[in-house]
Amino acid sequence: MKTRTRLSAWVYLAVLVGIFTLQKTWGGIVRSGPIPTPDQAIGDLTRATSLERSTFANDKAFFTPIRKPQPGDWLAEHDEPGQTVLEYRLGLSALKPTPEQKALYMLPLGQFEPGSPSLAKLREFGAAFFGMETRLLRVTAVEKVPAKRRIFGRPPKRQLLSTDILEWLPGVKPRDAYSIIAVTMEDLYPDEAWNFVFGQATLQGGAGVFSFARYDPAFYGIKRDEQTQALILKRSCKVLAHETGHMFGLMHCVFFECLMNGSNHLDETDTRPMHLCPVCLRKLQLSSGFDLLKREEALLKFFEANSITDEAAWSRRWLEKLRSAK
Repeated sequence: MKTRTRLSAWVYLAVLVGIFTLQKTWGGIVRSGPIPTPDQAIGDLTRATSLERSTFANDKAFFTPIRKPQPGDWLAEHDEPGQTVLEYRLGLSALKPTPEQKALYMLPLGQFEPGSPSLAKLREFGAAFFGMETRLLRVTAVEKVPAKRRIFGRPPKRQLLSTDILEWLPGVKPRDAYSIIAVTMEDLYPDEAWNFVFGQATLQGGAGVFSFARYDPAFYGIKRDEQTQALILKRSCKVLAHETGHMFGLMHCVFFECLMNGSNHLDETDTRPMHLCPVCLRKLQLSSGFDLLKREEALLKFFEANSITDEAAWSRRWLEKLRSAK
């Protein structure tokens, strides 16, 4: 049996859709030649407002070029072309939420026991990050989810087949949903050749399923400590925003250290920031149309309330810059 123990949710998304197919589907350009520079990826800002120019500028005081990948890292094993703002614009009409489909929905599958990430906090973070109403649906018992099961691993654990869940989700997706995100503490697998997958998402279907089980050190037999709860929440927020970002048509970022960077393993995930780079932020704002200042104020409030001190410090400095530009 093939084993792919280090592949993550966004890894499988790339395998499932195909990097170049993803570009074509969402209006991008399959280009040849070198990867664009960060400034080229951001694009022309001459017609932007002063706030937009300040927000989307390549400001080295806030944004770091993506580091050189180490063996085993995502970009060491995957040749990605990136996606510029101009390429994103070409498919923008298919990506914008409509007045009829304007909300994000989270659907819990199975129980979230004490020690699991807080569903209320995940909903709050999703609403702040995307600047859209984010609603939490009632818990659906695992027994009611029409997904194949298997027992796998050491020690043996139950896993659900993620592709079955993806096929089921459109049937329970509310009419006003831009996307529906199933979240679970059950382990997932995408087919028999894989050990596991953190999650899987479709683009055109606006559906995804993500497991937080492996974000808990206890899953690997590591004893929890006083920092475990904060670590689980931070990891869960990252995957929620990253995968939902794919539903908005954002490809992996290859320009800056960014929440939309690909990741092959938890160590790589943990080093990624919880904020977007100027390239990805500009793309998401084009689609969602959120108020830049209100969005950052909501994120800062979330970081401070949940003692995510590194992101709160960054957000505080960032807000100061944006307010001075308005």
